[in-house]
Amino acid sequence: MLYLEDYLEMIEHLPQELRDRFTEMREMDLQVQNAMDSLDERVKQFFANARKMKPEQRDQDFDKIRKDYYKALEDADEKVQIANQIYDLVDRYLRRLDQELQKFKMELEADNAGITEILERRSLELDKPPPSCAKAEKRKHAATTSSTPGGVSTGQQAEK
Repeated sequence: MLYLEDYLEMIEHLPQELRDRFTEMREMDLQVQNAMDSLDERVKQFFANARKMKPEQRDQDFDKIRKDYYKALEDADEKVQIANQIYDLVDRYLRRLDQELQKFKMELEADNAGITEILERRSLELDKPPPSCAKAEKRKHAATTSSTPGGVSTGQQAEK
């Protein structure tokens, strides 16, 4: 019945691993964005000067720009791969948690039939906001309005 402790031990390094992967993805994103900004400027310059260039120089510059765009595209694809790896990592941990929860439920049910349904119902009830919040708001609103001598509410705060 040490499922929770075992699972917590297993995921102990997950936050750091996720942080590392997200940092790597952010760095890739900055690299791609910087490359695209640079390429946009180079393309503008290329087309502004294309008529003045010799055909060989124009072809050479065009090929360099194209290769750099492909490099930026590869980096963007790598960023997508990192995102998929993060998804797979979290998915593996969630599947493992589901398995451990199922084992825990079976163990609880073996000791006390029907207990998991009762516990789940209680848990859902605890997740609901308390009904007294709405009543407190109504009382607060009513206390902040004043009435005229005829009993009509003015909606203004009463003076003390």
